[in-house]
Amino acid sequence: MLHSYNLVGIVEFPTRFGGNSQTAIDNDFFDTSTIGKYELYPFRIGLSDHDAQLLTTNSGKLQEKYYNITNKRKINTNTIVDFQWKLSHESWEQVFHGNDVNLIFKSFLNTFLRIYYSSFPLTQVKSKMTQNSWITSGITTFCKHKRNLYNELQKDKNATLASYYKEYSKILTMIIRTAKRMEYDKLILNSHIKLKPHGIL
Repeated sequence: MLHSYNLVGIVEFPTRFGGNSQTAIDNDFFDTSTIGKYELYPFRIGLSDHDAQLLTTNSGKLQEKYYNITNKRKINTNTIVDFQWKLSHESWEQVFHGNDVNLIFKSFLNTFLRIYYSSFPLTQVKSKMTQNSWITSGITTFCKHKRNLYNELQKDKNATLASYYKEYSKILTMIIRTAKRMEYDKLILNSHIKLKPHGIL
């Protein structure tokens, strides 16, 4: 039934490890005819006996996820001159000849914002997303090596290799936690928002 909708199971490795068993109880299904090339790797997170699954695709439609789209106003020498020119040619009759302060202010604000929005229009700016700063080249290399070890372990059920992989995963987890903590501590230290100490009761 799944194949009739072009849905194919792509998990071909065990995702859960018990005491004496390995099972593939987690699976992913998607349309391989539209997604294009893909690579699927197990990713051990160390939080449970289930491995996560890391899916990478080469589809052009997914490239937009790697970009941030923000709205920015186009402010430069030309737009500033245009803004000043429009302000100077505004009559401001309702501002100078009004009697009600509230109406005068509303009239001024509406005119000012109308000119401001016309002189400095919003434009969409696309920028590449930056990875977390704590992800260093060393951590990336360690993760790739761990992935290679896992693939070797699936081919060769070697007890020595399994023990080495388990110890390597623990060390990598500790390195990642330390890198995150150091990065977040640095962000807090350089933050302009200072917490006020609470009074002692």
